[in-house]
Amino acid sequence: MTPAHSIQSGALLAATAVALGAFAAHGLKGHIDSHALDIFNTAAR
Repeated sequence: MTPAHSIQSGALLAATAVALGAFAAHGLKGHIDSHALDIFNTAAR
């Protein structure tokens, strides 16, 4: 893997983590119970 591919892969994974964190913070609140939301938030950290 070239350095450029490593940077692109890292950027994609970072963007995915940010998107999942934002989804958990705003999109899941009314759909799952608080315990499941706490588990998801812990995993997202």
